[in-house]
Order: sequence, then structure tokens, then C-alpha cells
Amino acid sequence: MDDDIDDAISFLVKRVVMPPGRWVLEQVGDPRPSEIASLVTGLAFWAFVVFLAFALVLGW
Repeated sequence: MDDDIDDAISFLVKRVVMPPGRWVLEQVGDPRPSEIASLVTGLAFWAFVVFLAFALVLGW
């Protein structure tokens, strides 16, 4: 059971979180961003997207 959860989390991180982070870092001039930088930037990207959606729903 734990292996299934680990596989799901790994899949989400590699396919959903890291690609936007990698793209953002490439846009600001880092041609080969590290995995940690991509992960952190991807998390910040999705946090910003959630914040914008939240603000849109509340009508800020």
C-alpha cells in the first residue's frame, strides 16, 4: 500500500509540479535547472495559481 502512495506522489511531482518549475527557470535564463530548483519553483508556481484562483472566486 505504501508503495502505491509513493508511486502516486512521485508521478505527480515528476509530471505536474516539476515541468512548470523547469519552464519558469528556463524563461529566466537557467538552461539546465536542477531537480530541487525545479521542484521548489514548481511548488511556488502552483501556490500562485491557487492563490489567483482563490482571489478570482472571492472577487478581490
